Amino acid sequence: MSTTCEVPDVGPVVLAISDRAKHLRITVRPDRGVRLTIPRGVSLKRAQQFLNSKIPWIKKHLRRFEQLGDNREPAPLPPISKTRARATLIERLEALAELHDFRFNKVSIRNQKTKWGSCSAKNNISLNMNLVRLPAELIDYVILHELVHTRIKNHGSDFWTELDACLGGAARALKQVLKSYRLPM
Repeated sequence: MSTTCEVPDVGPVVLAISDRAKHLRITVRPDRGVRLTIPRGVSLKRAQQFLNSKIPWIKKHLRRFEQLGDNREPAPLPPISKTRARATLIERLEALAELHDFRFNKVSIRNQKTKWGSCSAKNNISLNMNLVRLPAELIDYVILHELVHTRIKNHGSDFWTELDACLGGAARALKQVLKSYRLPM
């Protein structure tokens, strides 16, 4: 279910209630405008407070699109062979796990829209097949990030210390570089 509201200095904002969403989320796209995704069960009052707190962020992104001035969709990327992506990513996962002495349970390769990877409580690792489009050091960053979660289930200081040890002290720098790549690809 969705509705549109008018926000001063921003314009129309689509409010979309989602059964699948877990967190309030704002997206700003040149082709679709501003959208607030609201998990079912979150009050409209709470959603409005969240939206109001993000108005400076929304305006910044809207200005960025105005400066670019080109609202055309980027050219579509060539398709990825899931079989080839699976082979490449599993081979690298196994090599990094062995090199750094990590143990994982199962691995799945998926075409995810919002995550590069995840690690479950049972140490099942899921990797996004679009990782193969990234530079090798970012593929390693994502894989090692998930492998560290097999030992440390949060993003506390112990997690970053261990990830830094695996990446030669470059974990936070690689995290920032990864942010420049957008999903879906």
